[in-house]
Amino acid sequence: MKLKGFGVDANGRSAWTDVDIPMKEVTPLHMETEKQDGAYWGISINQPGEPIGGGPEEMHLTNQPRIVWVMSGHLDSLLQSGELRRSATGECTYVNGLALHHSSFAKSRDPVITLSLTFPGTVDYAFKK
Repeated sequence: MKLKGFGVDANGRSAWTDVDIPMKEVTPLHMETEKQDGAYWGISINQPGEPIGGGPEEMHLTNQPRIVWVMSGHLDSLLQSGELRRSATGECTYVNGLALHHSSFAKSRDPVITLSLTFPGTVDYAFKK
């Protein structure tokens, strides 16, 4: 299964990429991964229109690989490549720990609630097959 993700290009800048997560079919309507080594789960709630720390163009690192699911509202993510993508409720994004990015919640009418699964390590996580 492919997920959209934050990666790092040949110039060391953050850019959009696809990440392949190995899945196995359990039934024709059910697939799952092997058990993965998650470090911790986190839930974030961001109110629409709240001040953005560091300013509207601030970029930051997570320093750990993670998958972020949008549970409510929508999330705009800007990378150093200049490309902006919006994630709607139910969508997820894989985050390379060294990919600079800016996340914006201010344009959403609903509070943006995200659920994150952080993996061990600092850059990329090697998904078990």
